[in-house]
Amino acid sequence: MVRKPWVHKSRQFASDGRQKDDQMKNANDTSLAADTIFVNVKILQEKIKSYLAKRDRGELLVQKSQRMYASLLLPVVLDSTNEFLRYGENAQLVCPDIRFPGWCDGAGGVALSCSTSDYYSELDGLGPGCTMTASPLTESCVRNCFKICGLGSSCEKGEPLKFGDTFAISPCVSSKPLFVTAVMPRLYAERGVSGHPALKLVDAQDPYCRWTVAYWRKALREEAEGLPVPNGARVVLKHNATNLNAAVETDFRIATFFGDEYEVSAHSIEDSGGREKAQNIWEFVTSRKRPGSDDDGTNNNTIMNK
Repeated sequence: MVRKPWVHKSRQFASDGRQKDDQMKNANDTSLAADTIFVNVKILQEKIKSYLAKRDRGELLVQKSQRMYASLLLPVVLDSTNEFLRYGENAQLVCPDIRFPGWCDGAGGVALSCSTSDYYSELDGLGPGCTMTASPLTESCVRNCFKICGLGSSCEKGEPLKFGDTFAISPCVSSKPLFVTAVMPRLYAERGVSGHPALKLVDAQDPYCRWTVAYWRKALREEAEGLPVPNGARVVLKHNATNLNAAVETDFRIATFFGDEYEVSAHSIEDSGGREKAQNIWEFVTSRKRPGSDDDGTNNNTIMNK
């Protein structure tokens, strides 16, 4: 007869207790895993429900960006037959002698453009704080066409713009009034990458939204004062509050939703003789057929500004 090994009752009870604890722990782990899976499924269902609701309302990020591109790149027809630039007329501001490396399309030069950097801006893609850039895309569209807004009684819509007039520049299409301004240095103010006052859009007209144009040839500037600005004539765009010129910063680029583009700032760039360089020379374009004349700067003295 073989005797079973003697085991103290306390040890046997402890062993039985551990087995019961393990069984309860396993049961709890299984229940916790099931609860976790249930919660995760509920969260996923809520996310899918929220996604579908946003999609139906057109609030998805990709939908907003598609609308923004479609609205900002919507073509604008420039077909003015007027001899002179007029208030309220759609126009482009083109820096004709600046070329963007590797860009061969378009009529040449770079165009002042609105370059939004916020998907959550207005549905048309424009809003306060939008940065102004110089884009090689010169085909007329919403983002690079503007209106000249008069500020005086003699500057009503349809009247010719004259050299020396004070005016505001506003996008040709926007959901609310916006104006081009130069962000002046102040505490916590944002500067451009070049360190000069950056051009942006604001929704309130103030003294920093006021501009004027001067004839591009410095020797004839005083004679041109008070005369109507011919369509396609080259001009210097001056910021009234600082007397600085709107400039294309060819050494500084900004990454936008439309690719790399030049920064535009308030910065007078002059040669040793005090004449504005090509970065400060602009054209108001109101027709895709640019007029050519001895006064529009198409001769050999363009860069020299004689």
